[in-house]
Amino acid sequence: MAYATRGGSTTEVAQAIGDALEEAGVKAEVLPVSEVDSLHGKTAVILGAPLYIGSFPKEFHQFVRRHRAALEAARPWCFVLGPTRREMKDFDAARNQATKQLGRYPWLRPVDLHVFGGKWNMNTLPFPFSLIGRLPAKIPAEDIRDWAAIKEWATEIARQIKPAA
Repeated sequence: MAYATRGGSTTEVAQAIGDALEEAGVKAEVLPVSEVDSLHGKTAVILGAPLYIGSFPKEFHQFVRRHRAALEAARPWCFVLGPTRREMKDFDAARNQATKQLGRYPWLRPVDLHVFGGKWNMNTLPFPFSLIGRLPAKIPAEDIRDWAAIKEWATEIARQIKPAA
């Protein structure tokens, strides 16, 4: 599994997915996109990224372009962290934005694109997003990651890939 992150929330979700895969009997390697040298020999690939202002981090896009051939053949599963409110319209908007971001790569055909709730904390945001903390109106911290849904999604992936493992 390869993921991009800004404030560490996606790292925590990627690790939880990796743990659930391992519990289901599927060996999982969980790495930031910057640490993945090759996808050679991987039977399955899961990609993760946060959405910030409707975009994936630059390093996610660099990873996808760098590993085009392997990702074309692998048909990865993708997850996105986005909404920080439990509003269906926020989840729909995040799915639309993620679809647009992935649409930049018409050759990339994910098996699934899953949107999970995210975590918002101005104290852990990287620059330039941390500048929001200087605004007079403060946005309260929120964490709506659904750990049971994350584990369930990973377990379903394990069921699909286990015969190949």
